Amino acid sequence: MKLTAAAKEICSGLLDLTREGGPGNYLVVSAGDIYVQFAGSPGNPQILCESIANENLPDDLKMPAKAVKKLNSLGFALGGETIRNFSRTYKIVNQKQARELAGLTLRILEEVYGLSPNAEVQVELSLE
Repeated sequence: MKLTAAAKEICSGLLDLTREGGPGNYLVVSAGDIYVQFAGSPGNPQILCESIANENLPDDLKMPAKAVKKLNSLGFALGGETIRNFSRTYKIVNQKQARELAGLTLRILEEVYGLSPNAEVQVELSLE
């Protein structure tokens, strides 16, 4: 599906992370090697969001310094032990918050990673 058409599916998936499945739920929005992913569990409004870091991207997809600063300005910090990515936590308790986070996800893919609004993306929801 096109990036511009993915917001509704991302929003629905974010709500499902906190309402269905089990403790290992995840949602991945990807275009090739680039991804933003979310983890959550039913009954818990906290959703962990990870955005791929340069060290995990091929050379031709690495973010320029201003893109890294953009992620930092959005509250993302670089961390992790085995796989280091940018991450931050969001709280999703209603559809409005899920819609806002879906919109932010699209902005990150466009503004940080440079995807075209017409780029093909995959939205994969896994409920344990």
